[in-house]
Amino acid sequence: MTVMRYPALFALSVLILTACSELQTYSRTELAPVIYGGQGVNYWLAELHGTRTMTPEQLQQTLDAWEQEFSTDTTVTNRVRLALLLAVGNEPVRDRKRARKLLDAVDPDLLKENEQEIVVILKQFLDQQSANKQKINILWEQVTEQSRRIEELEQQQKALTTIEQNIQQREKPAGTENGN
Repeated sequence: MTVMRYPALFALSVLILTACSELQTYSRTELAPVIYGGQGVNYWLAELHGTRTMTPEQLQQTLDAWEQEFSTDTTVTNRVRLALLLAVGNEPVRDRKRARKLLDAVDPDLLKENEQEIVVILKQFLDQQSANKQKINILWEQVTEQSRRIEELEQQQKALTTIEQNIQQREKPAGTENGN
């Protein structure tokens, strides 16, 4: 009976390995594959993915086109697509405050569950970025204040060094006269 198990296990292993060979590997050095087509989240992510290799000029043109589409058709799809570009798009078109305003105006009742989730995730991301920016600003103010204080202390040190040198120069002639 154990002799019969080995060929069966071997055959099952071959079947599993054959099925797994169809899976594609994903390396972290490249962008994640995006499912094109459809609507909602897939559509928004595919549109955003298409902007990743654009030049700054192309990005600006895309932003202008998406803004135009949104101004003529204020559907949730156009709103979230534009907010996504403004929130996580490349630097030339990024405007996180404006993205947050667009997302705040989204009516969750008009979204499917997965679409609501991406809006929530985007809002959380924008909140975290805002908090990080505030922390950076506070740290920058502290560094600036410390730099100003260091500069003051260096100036005081130079003034004290100058005073000390003047005192030493006054004492030297007096010391040489006493030694004669």
